[in-house]
Amino acid sequence: MKTNLLFYFFLVLSLSVFGQANGKFQMHFMDVGQGDAALLISPGGETVLFDEGVDKYCDMPTAYLESVGVTSIDYLVTSHYHDDHIGCTKQILDEFPLNKTAYDRGGTYPSTVFDRYVEAVGAKRKTAVVNDRIILDQGTSHEVTITFMAMNGAGIRTDNENDLSLVALVSFGPLDIMMGGDLSGYSSGDYRDIESKAAQKVSQVEVYKVHHHCSQYSSNTTWLNTIKPRIGIISASGEYGRHHGHPTAECLERLHQEGVKTYWTETGEGAQPDPQWDVVSGDIIIQADPGSLSFTVRHNQTRVDRYSVWGTDDQEPASSRAKYGWSTNSEMYHYIDCSWIKRINSENLQTGDNPPDGKYLHKGCPKN
Repeated sequence: MKTNLLFYFFLVLSLSVFGQANGKFQMHFMDVGQGDAALLISPGGETVLFDEGVDKYCDMPTAYLESVGVTSIDYLVTSHYHDDHIGCTKQILDEFPLNKTAYDRGGTYPSTVFDRYVEAVGAKRKTAVVNDRIILDQGTSHEVTITFMAMNGAGIRTDNENDLSLVALVSFGPLDIMMGGDLSGYSSGDYRDIESKAAQKVSQVEVYKVHHHCSQYSSNTTWLNTIKPRIGIISASGEYGRHHGHPTAECLERLHQEGVKTYWTETGEGAQPDPQWDVVSGDIIIQADPGSLSFTVRHNQTRVDRYSVWGTDDQEPASSRAKYGWSTNSEMYHYIDCSWIKRINSENLQTGDNPPDGKYLHKGCPKN
């Protein structure tokens, strides 16, 4: 597989506002096939790489990093030790040296890919500690904070490598992004419901890197009801890497039911995207200005969507608002102050002073 470096070169020329340090917060969810790799660039130019791509397809992340002008990596944050998350560590660090620290869950894993990972990070490897933080652009007015929220099963005994994933919260002002590797939310086989336990330590976010490529065992309702993401990022592929049938219809249904719009790096081998909810995007870039109450999602090379952070949407005076709201595509309805109302696309939103026939009230209907 050969990545088109010329394409990346012209892409950077035409979209030079993205990549390198541009005074904005950037989170690049790279299309690396059926695996994970995401690059954070702080407003001041510090870099963090979350997972390192898929073994045998390493020209994908390295070409992307070249295309956005990265010359080194300040920090690595590795969720877990499967080869679709650490497969390209050596190739990346050979080209983009690690300046500071590589954080992971500690311990070992029986694979040659893990052995290469350990050799590549060397003495800079450090076991993450829950509640510890990485602070980027420290001392400025635009700090970025990465907080380690849970790891190694969040207190639940498990030997499943996915369920040992390190959970990290990225915060930039009011914008929060949840990164949790391949956690499970259901107990089945050797999977355990780690999400429900981890949900006790987290809160509402704007962006959710969907666990385990949207497998049927990820993203349970407790987790989604807790983090309430505006958007979900799904890293998947039907061509490059493992062939596990992701994303699954079960996971997508839960996301859609909770009003989460998703952006996929590629169409995978599982369920097909629903145009109402899902965008197949290629590389996905989250960007926010310091002090901003909104963020943008760049996808499909040139298209840009804008979202407000939670709690900052303009609202009509209470006296002029209807009592209830609902989506034409959902069986639920909500009180008008429910935070779920904000997730409904304006073209699908209906309101009224009386509950709609044939729909049921959102249980609990949490408010802002």
